[in-house]
Amino acid sequence: MLNEFHSRVWKDAVSLLRSDVSRGLHAREARRRLSRWGPNRIIKRKRPGWLKLLFSQFTDPMVVTLLGATIISAVMGEIVDALVIAAIVLLNALLGMVQEYKAEESLESLQAYSPSVSCVLRNGVEVEVDREEVVPGDVALLWPGVRVPADGRLVSSNSLQLEESILTGEAFPVSKDSETVLPAATVLSERRNMVYSGTLVTRGNGAMIVTATGMNTEMGQIANLLQAAESQKTPLESKLESLSRALLVACLGVCVVLAAIGFFRGIPFHHMFLTAVSLAVAAIPEGLPATVTLCLAMGVQEMAGKGAVVRKLEAIETLGSVTVICTDKTGTLTRNQMQIVEIGVPGIQGIETVFEDFRSQRNRALVRQILEVGVLASDARHPPGDDSLGREDPTEQAIVARYIGVGYDPDVLDRQYPRIDGHGFTPERRMMSVRVNSREGPLICVKGATDTVIPLCVSQETGNQAVRLGRQELTAWEDWINQRAMRGMRLLAVAKRQERAGTKAGPYKETRLALIGCLAMADPLRAEAAISVEKCKIAGIRPVLITGDHLKTAESIAREAHILSRDGEGMTGKSLDSIPESLLGTVVEQCNVFARVSPAHKLKIVRALKEQGHIVAMTGDGINDGPALKEAAVGVAMGKTGTDIARESSSMVLLDDNFATIVEAVEEGRAIYDNIRKFIRYMLSCNLGEVITMALALVLGLPMPLTPIQILWMNLITDGLPALALSMDPPDPSIMTRPPRDPDEGLFAHGLYGLILKRGTYVGVATLLMFIEALRIWGLPTASTMAFATLITVQLVSAIDCRSETHSPLEVGILSNMYLTGACVLSWLMLTATVQIPALGLFFDTVPLSGVQWLAIFLVSVMPDVFRMAYHSRDR
Repeated sequence: MLNEFHSRVWKDAVSLLRSDVSRGLHAREARRRLSRWGPNRIIKRKRPGWLKLLFSQFTDPMVVTLLGATIISAVMGEIVDALVIAAIVLLNALLGMVQEYKAEESLESLQAYSPSVSCVLRNGVEVEVDREEVVPGDVALLWPGVRVPADGRLVSSNSLQLEESILTGEAFPVSKDSETVLPAATVLSERRNMVYSGTLVTRGNGAMIVTATGMNTEMGQIANLLQAAESQKTPLESKLESLSRALLVACLGVCVVLAAIGFFRGIPFHHMFLTAVSLAVAAIPEGLPATVTLCLAMGVQEMAGKGAVVRKLEAIETLGSVTVICTDKTGTLTRNQMQIVEIGVPGIQGIETVFEDFRSQRNRALVRQILEVGVLASDARHPPGDDSLGREDPTEQAIVARYIGVGYDPDVLDRQYPRIDGHGFTPERRMMSVRVNSREGPLICVKGATDTVIPLCVSQETGNQAVRLGRQELTAWEDWINQRAMRGMRLLAVAKRQERAGTKAGPYKETRLALIGCLAMADPLRAEAAISVEKCKIAGIRPVLITGDHLKTAESIAREAHILSRDGEGMTGKSLDSIPESLLGTVVEQCNVFARVSPAHKLKIVRALKEQGHIVAMTGDGINDGPALKEAAVGVAMGKTGTDIARESSSMVLLDDNFATIVEAVEEGRAIYDNIRKFIRYMLSCNLGEVITMALALVLGLPMPLTPIQILWMNLITDGLPALALSMDPPDPSIMTRPPRDPDEGLFAHGLYGLILKRGTYVGVATLLMFIEALRIWGLPTASTMAFATLITVQLVSAIDCRSETHSPLEVGILSNMYLTGACVLSWLMLTATVQIPALGLFFDTVPLSGVQWLAIFLVSVMPDVFRMAYHSRDR
C-alpha cells in the first residue's frame, strides 16, 4: 500500500482501504486480504545451510594452500603432521561457518518488536487475532503498553503518545493526532497522524486503520535494507588473502625451480621430490592462520573483561584502523533518561536559575513548591525504571524522580492533597491540570508547554508574594526559555490557583493562574562521553553524530560532547536529500552532526564515508541502526539499551553501553595489529632463512643440510609457541598517539619487507656457512646437526628481536614478555633434547654436540643483535 496516507484525512484513508471505522472488516474479507497481501511478518531470505557455509570456507586461498600442505605431508608419509595441518584447516573453517551463521540471525530479531496478538474490530466486535493475521483495512485499537502491530493511519486519538525511538531515535514520546493532515513531503519522524509497526503506546488511547503490513511496513523496509547492506571485508581479511596468494605462488615457484635444478644435476627423482616437498612445507607458514585466529581470540577475551563482546574476530583489529566513528545520540552519548537539569523560579531581581544543587537549604525552599505542584499535576508516581508496566510518561517520571531526589515522598503528598478531579493532557491542550483539596481550600495545579501555560497566568510567586506578571517579566521568561530551547531542552511551565475554602464544587477553568516557575529537562550527556570523544580525537579518529532527534538538540549534545565546535552547525536528513550525489562526499567530510535522519539516511552517510576512503565504525542501539551497523566495517551495538537486531547486526557489543569502551577497543585493536605484524615478520623471515639454506646448498652442489623430518620438526618447535607468544606482546606505550593506519596501507608497510629480507638472509647464510665449516672439520652428521641447531637457535633469537621494529631487545626489555621468554626456553630445550639424547638422535638424524660447538651456534645466533645494540649505543 504505497498511498501517502499522512497527507489525507482519515475518512479518505478508510474509503481507499474499503473498510468501516465502526465495524472493521468482515471475517471473510479479512481472510481474502490475508491471502492477497500475505501474513503480517518479516520475510527472511533463505539462510544458507550449515553444510553450504562449511564448504564455502574452503574457497579461501590460504585454506587451499594448507590443504596442499596436508596432501604433501601425507604423500611424504608424515601422517601426524598431515593430521595436525588438517585439524587447523577444519578448525578455521568451523569458526568461519559459525560466525556467518550467527550474522544471518539478525533478521529474526525483528520479531521481538512485533506483538504476538492484536486487538482489532471484526464484524463490529473487538477480537484478539494473531499478529500475522492483521491485514490492510483492519481497525486496530491502541492503549498504553500496546505495541503497534502494523503501519497505520489514526482514525481516533485521545491524548495519544507513542515512543518511536526504535525507528526515529527520538528520545521523547511523540504526541499523535488523528485529525491532522500533513504535506506529502513530511518526514517519517514528524507524521503525527501515523503510527508504525513495533512502536510502543505510552499514553492515551486511539484507533488506527492498517495501511501496510509485513514487508511493506517501515520495519519491513529496514529488513530489506539489512538484506541489501553489504558486509565489508576487514583490512586484515583482505591483506591475509593477498598474502596467501603470494605465498602459494612463491611456494610452487620454489618447488618447480629446485626440482628442475636437481633434475639437470642428475639427483635421483625420489630424493629430489622429498627435498622439494620439504622446502614447500618449510616455506608455507602453516601456523599463520591459527596464530592469527588465536591472537584475535585472545583480544576478544581481553575486551570481554573490559565490557565489550566481540562477535567477529577480525572486528577488534579493524577497530584499530577506524578513521570515523558514527555514533547515535540517545542511549549512546546520552543516558536515554529524562532528567530535570535546571529550574527557573521568579526572584526579586528577575528569574533565578537553580542548577543541579537542589538539596541546599536555600534551593530546597525555592524548588519544593514547583516540584510539589508538578507532581500533583502528573499521573506518574514512579521514577524512571520503577514502572513495571511501562505506562507512565517519561517526562512526568523525571519530575517525580527529582521530587524524590530532594527528599520527599509522592505518596505522602497525595495524602496531604487528595485529588478531586482534573483535565488530562491532550496534544491540542498541551497541558494537564488537577484540582486537589488543601487546608486553604481547593488548589488547581497546572503543568504544560510554556507557550500554553504562561499566557494563562496573571501573576508569579516570588517567595511568599504574588507579583503581577507584566511585560518586563514576560520578556525575561521568554529569554530564559529561548536560551534553553536552543540547547535542546524540553521546557514545562508550572502554575497554580488557590481557591477559597468553601468554594462550590463544579467545573473549573485554568485561568488567572500564578506562575511558580519553569522546569528545563534534557536527556543528559553521559559523564564519560566528552572525555572519550577527546581520546578519540587524540587517536586521530573523527566522531560523527547521527540521530533521528531534532537538529537543535543534536547540535547541543554534540557541542557538549566536543563533537561539534561552538559555532559549528549540523544538517538534517531533509537537507541531505537535496545534496547532489557528486557533492555528498564533500558534505560528509565536513559535517559532524546529522539530525532527523531515517535508516536510509544513515546507510547513505556510512556508504559516502566509505567511498571517501574511510574505515567506518557505527555505534547504535535501535532497530533504525541495524542496516548501517551491518554496512560499516565495524558495527558497535549497545548491550544494555540495544535492541536484538542492533546486537545481531553488529561486530561488537558494549555490555556497559559505555562510549569509553570504544577507546579501549581501539587501543586493543592497534596492539593486535602490531602483534600480527610481529609474528608475520618472525615466521616469514625464519621460513625464508630455511629456504635460502636449502636452495643455496643445492645450487652450490653441497649435501642437503637438513633432512625432511628435521625440517618438519623445526617448523613445529619454532612456528608454534614463539609465534603465539609474540601475539601476546604488551602494547607500545605510544600506541594511542599514532594516527589511524592508512586504509590502503599494506601489511608489509613501513619497511617490514626489508626487515624480513635482512633477517631471513642472515638466518639462511649464517646457517649455511656454519654447515660448510662444520662439514670441513667434523663431517656430514655433525655438520647437519649443527645446521639444524643453528637454524632453530637463530630463529628463537629472532623472535625476541621481532618485538620492535625500531628498538633493540634490551631497550624493549628481554623479560617484559614472559610468555615469549618461556616459549623460547621451552623450544630450545626441545631442540637440546633432540640433539643430545641419543635415542631421539636416531629418529631425527642428529648427533650430540660439544660445548664448543654449542658456543659457536650461540655466538652466530646473537651476532646481529649485538651489532645492532652497539650501533644504537654509538648513535646515542
